[in-house]
Amino acid sequence: MTTENKSVLFDPGFAQYTSILSLNTEYIYASINQFKNFGQKKMKFKMIYPQLINIVDNNIGFYLGCLLWAIYIKNNEDALIQNNPCLNGEYNEEETLKEIDYSIKYFEQLKKDAKYYLNLDYKINPDYIKTLEIYKEFITLNQGFVNTKTTSDIIIPKVLKTPEQQDLEKIYNSIQTAVKTGELVKMFEVYNLIYEG
Repeated sequence: MTTENKSVLFDPGFAQYTSILSLNTEYIYASINQFKNFGQKKMKFKMIYPQLINIVDNNIGFYLGCLLWAIYIKNNEDALIQNNPCLNGEYNEEETLKEIDYSIKYFEQLKKDAKYYLNLDYKINPDYIKTLEIYKEFITLNQGFVNTKTTSDIIIPKVLKTPEQQDLEKIYNSIQTAVKTGELVKMFEVYNLIYEG
């Protein structure tokens, strides 16, 4: 039973550090493609490459953070969820999954571009892909959170583990550190507490 004074935030503070990957990459590639000469494109890509890696890492950190936060709040006392921007919206699966599908596909694009422009072998982290696949299942199971009013409404994919209380505290601390520093990808230090691939 949910009581009035028990509530948790929908977002513990990740949103301030995140942006839409598809829009960011569209802007970045437009800045590369304004050059006709391959040498200039190559130079521009070289300059932007660290920024691209940072955007991708931050993006994947956001999705992992959402999974970690969901597990953390689901495994504590039932509480009202505050500030859910999706609540009472209309669920459109294709629209909801568009950005996550883009994020999954973009790893291959980044690998090709790193090879093409810089002759670098970008290694796709399999944990990143798995995280995105799990998040895709998570957002589908929860129908884009349009009906998620309390922590008991949250559905966690079966592939994820239910951590012990001490591990939940480690997850919480990792989330708090990420929210303070903005280094969302560092939450992968507790990834193995929710998933064993």
